Amino acid sequence: MSIVGIIANPASGKDIRRLVAYASVTDNTEKTNLMRRIIIGIDSTGVDEILIMPDYYSLGQRALGGMLTENIKAKVSILDMVMDYTAKDSLKAAEMMGERGVGCIVTLGGDGTNRDVAKGKQDIPLVPISTGTNNVFPVMTESTSAGIAAGIICRNVLDGEEPISRHKRLVVIKNGAEIDMALVDAVVLDQLFTGSRAIWKLTEVRQIVCTRAEPNNIGMTCIGGNLHPVGPGDQHGMYIRLGSGDIKVRAVVLPGRVAEVEVAEMKILEPGEEVTVLCKPSVIALDGEREITVAAADQVQIRLQGDGPRVVDIEGTIRAAVSQGFFRN
Repeated sequence: MSIVGIIANPASGKDIRRLVAYASVTDNTEKTNLMRRIIIGIDSTGVDEILIMPDYYSLGQRALGGMLTENIKAKVSILDMVMDYTAKDSLKAAEMMGERGVGCIVTLGGDGTNRDVAKGKQDIPLVPISTGTNNVFPVMTESTSAGIAAGIICRNVLDGEEPISRHKRLVVIKNGAEIDMALVDAVVLDQLFTGSRAIWKLTEVRQIVCTRAEPNNIGMTCIGGNLHPVGPGDQHGMYIRLGSGDIKVRAVVLPGRVAEVEVAEMKILEPGEEVTVLCKPSVIALDGEREITVAAADQVQIRLQGDGPRVVDIEGTIRAAVSQGFFRN
C-alpha cells in the first residue's frame, strides 16, 4: 500500500521577526489552501492513502471540510495521536508515520519544522514546502506540484535512480553526549535565556556553524554565503566567528535588513569535523530557534555530518516522470 504523510505547522511564520523586521506572514487560511492543493496533487498520482498530522488549528480537518472529497480517490485520514501542542508533535507524527509505512512526507513549515520531522524519521524522503521565516531547507514551490512529486516517490514508479539527495546536519554534543541536531545552522548567542526563541539581535551572535551558506538566503547563513557560498550538494560546511577582524561583509540578516558584519574567523568544515563552543554561558539556536542553554562548566561541540534527511527534488522528480510517460494514458 502506498501512503503519503503530511505534517503542517500552524505556528510557522508568526514569530517576533514580524515586529522587528519585515518578515511576511503565512496565515492558517493560506496553509489550509496549500494543504488542499497538496492533497489533490498526491491523489492525482494514484496513491492509496494520505495521512495528516493533527494540530491545534485543525488544518487537515479544515482542508477536507472545504473540498469536494468525493472526487478524491485516496483514503484521507487524520493521524490518531495525542498532541503536546509543541514542536514534539512533528517529531512524534514522523515516528508514527514511519511505523505506518509512509513512503514520503510533505512538510508545511520552516527550518525548525523540518528539523523536528527529521529527528523523528531520517530515512523517509521529505518534500519540504516553505511557510516560515528566513527558510533555507524548505523551498518555495507550487504545492500541487509538490504533492505530485511526493506521490510519484511514494509509489516508486520511476525506473532508475530517484531524484533524492541526502542533506547534511549538525550534531550538538554536550558533555560527551549527543543531545540535539540542526539541518541548516547552529548559532551561539551571548545570552542566558531562550526568550522569544527567534534570533533577531545580531549583537548577541558569537559563532555560526552551518551546513550551507548561500548569498540568496536570509539570516545567519547569508553572512557566510556572501563570503564563500556553500550549497546543499557540497559535502563541506562552514564555521564563522564574529568579532573584530580584517573581514567585513554586508548580509541580509533579517527580512528587509542589510547589516555590515565583522568576521574574526572563517573556515570550511569537512564531514566529521567539530567546532567547540567558546562563549559560555550562552544559548545555542538551532535552525533559527533558541534551544540549548550552555553553562560555564559545560563542554559543547558542534559536529558536521552527512547523514541528514533525504530530500526530494520536486522538479527533477516530475521531469523524470514525464520522460517515462507517467502522465500519459
